[in-house]
Amino acid sequence: MNKIIKQYSSVLAVLLLSASSLSVVAMNNSYGVSDATYSSISNRVESMNYDQLSATRSSLLAEQANLNNLKDSTQSPAQNKAINSRLKEITAELSMVQKALIGLVGVAAISALTDDGYNDDVPPVITLNGSASVTVELGSTYTDAGATANDAHHGSTSVSASGSVDTSTLGSYTITYTATDLSGNSATATRTVTVVDTTAPVVTVTGDNPVTVELGTTYTDAGATATDLSGDVTVVTSGTVDTNTVGSYTLTYTSTDASSNAGTATRTVNVTDTTAPVFTSSSTFIVNENTTAIGTVTATDLATVTFTLSNTNTDNAMAITSAGVLTFTAAIDYEAQAGLRYDGSTYDFTATVTATDASGNATTQDITVRVEDVGGIDDDPDTGTGTGTGSAATGTGTGSGKSGTVTTDGSTAVTGTTTDDTATGTGTGTGSGKGLEGVGTGTGSGAGTGTGTGTGSGKGLEGTTTGTSSG
Repeated sequence: MNKIIKQYSSVLAVLLLSASSLSVVAMNNSYGVSDATYSSISNRVESMNYDQLSATRSSLLAEQANLNNLKDSTQSPAQNKAINSRLKEITAELSMVQKALIGLVGVAAISALTDDGYNDDVPPVITLNGSASVTVELGSTYTDAGATANDAHHGSTSVSASGSVDTSTLGSYTITYTATDLSGNSATATRTVTVVDTTAPVVTVTGDNPVTVELGTTYTDAGATATDLSGDVTVVTSGTVDTNTVGSYTLTYTSTDASSNAGTATRTVNVTDTTAPVFTSSSTFIVNENTTAIGTVTATDLATVTFTLSNTNTDNAMAITSAGVLTFTAAIDYEAQAGLRYDGSTYDFTATVTATDASGNATTQDITVRVEDVGGIDDDPDTGTGTGTGSAATGTGTGSGKSGTVTTDGSTAVTGTTTDDTATGTGTGTGSGKGLEGVGTGTGSGAGTGTGTGTGSGKGLEGTTTGTSSG
């Protein structure tokens, strides 16, 4: 650069000696710029004073050096063309400034301005691109923004960077930028890059989510896993599942890394009841006549069971409570039913019982209620007596039961022996009344005495009859 300035000074000195007066605008345009540009530069230079000329000269020299450096490094034809065009303008303007300075201060003063012996002890100035303090997330990619440098005497100066950033490890890192000008003056600047962890672990639920489990069974949770850029992390599970109670339960999985970032995930566990009740009572009930109580229907289930009844007989209906207590709506009289035999036969009733649990699961059972006869054909608990008379061949007897009075009419068969016109015999009589059956003894009138047995029909249990027979 100083050589260029000296060349300009020599040329100007020669021109100064060969002409007593030199006007800046009087020179021909020989710099390859347009006439309009040349004229504009001339007008601008002619209006400057000494200080302005000196400042412009320094600025143009710095720009010229910068463009020359840039020209050496670029391979773009368009950029090279623009650089060359600007360099022509700078050369033209520097020439005019140099001539104007000579006109003001003389050749000696210009020689002093262009002396290579200047003392350059000013280092370049480094400017960071972006912030001097940068935060980057753990595990991400860091791209440094770099820096630029400019020197007061040499213009743009290259910058080198040192240091590195490990984004896989938390910590603070320093990048150092250094620029050295042509005079060996160096400058440094630094950027601090801090690698931080603000990302929570990623928690992944293992297995189904949501999951359904049957009421009363055992639930074993599949757990969860977690990953984090800081390294291995653990998972803590919170929440419970009560498999004895229908409902929806939430399990929460939490993982916390070394930087106290916590990640969570949840699983929904639905406890459902799809199992119907199971009957444990018999499908057949046997009861005595003239009662309303039948028995209790039972069923097992993990939830509360409610019982209902359907398809009952229309003549003698049954009823059931929600707890399963089964009854007749009216007592059943066995003897009142037509066509029944007193041989152990039962009077049967049927119905359908439905057991429904709290979840609406239902099971049905067809039941039969058998009504038994009590006491047989004459099952009146009353007692009675009866009398009967007759001859040795026939007679009437009186039977005694447990209640009431019966009169028997029947025939007796008398057998026995006689002594001195006295005979003893036994007779059997048939009587009607309110005794079940009467057995009587009779005393015969006539030549002998005899004993007779009578049978009575009715609602008593059994009676004895006494009769008199003549024979």
